[in-house]
Amino acid sequence: MLQFYKKFYDKSSDFLFTQNPYTWVYGLARTILAIGTLITLTFSSVDVLFDYSIFHEVNAKNLFSNVNFFMIFGWGQLGLAKIIAILILLVAASGIYPRYTGIFQWWIASSFFYASSIVEGGDQINAILCFLFIPMTLLDNRRWHWGTKEFSENKKFVGNLMLVLISIQMSMVYLNAVTDKMYASTEEWKLGNAIYYYLKDSYFSYPDWMDPLMTNLLANSVVVSSITWGTLFLELVLFGILFSNKNVKLALLPFAVLFHLGIALFLGLVSFFMAMLGGLIIYLVPKDAPIPSLFDKAAFSA
Repeated sequence: MLQFYKKFYDKSSDFLFTQNPYTWVYGLARTILAIGTLITLTFSSVDVLFDYSIFHEVNAKNLFSNVNFFMIFGWGQLGLAKIIAILILLVAASGIYPRYTGIFQWWIASSFFYASSIVEGGDQINAILCFLFIPMTLLDNRRWHWGTKEFSENKKFVGNLMLVLISIQMSMVYLNAVTDKMYASTEEWKLGNAIYYYLKDSYFSYPDWMDPLMTNLLANSVVVSSITWGTLFLELVLFGILFSNKNVKLALLPFAVLFHLGIALFLGLVSFFMAMLGGLIIYLVPKDAPIPSLFDKAAFSA
């Protein structure tokens, strides 16, 4: 037993202090998270993003309203705040100087989550992941997060530790999703027809042009039950994959991405898709994976 713990300790120490976490994988995740909030801000008007009564209610009750980016500008200047937030997110998405842009990216993401009236779970996940990236970005002195550079063991330790925490966070998201559906939600998940009611909901539903196809599919009980229980199964697998090796995780990535892409397409949760995609990049892609061939490796220098 002692040998087991010693082997585990040696392997963990070797991983935390030697593997470089500051790679294109971490950079891609940051960029995707920034684009997620950027899409919402760019393609939604101020009137849609913010509600007057909710904005002022949050401003009065929230302890951190004095440092909320949008509340600093106030209701009358939200248009200007939106433009500046978009510019900040564009810079963050580009990867330039992560040491300085990391905190600003989290500031915009968290401020939007607390101030906006149209947020969903994806905005909260985005804010949490951006917060967990802060220790890494503060130690990342590269010109941009796409570059390659060697870091000290202490910086590697902090970076790897934060990526482990993000992976645990992603795993818990899926575990919570399964347990909530099975034990805290309605009976439809157990009965196998929950997807039917979600896709027929007046608020979360598929586009009108898909109606001919979806009407036929949703009329088939086998299809409805397969999608409903398949969702639970995949979420349970995505929780357990935390304990698997990197090859298994990478093999599951396409299925996880398609799953969340389907949610975005059929339920309209684009922000949720982008947030989960950013988290999945950290959760399932090996940090030492080679740069995809579509990029010019020579350009990836610090």
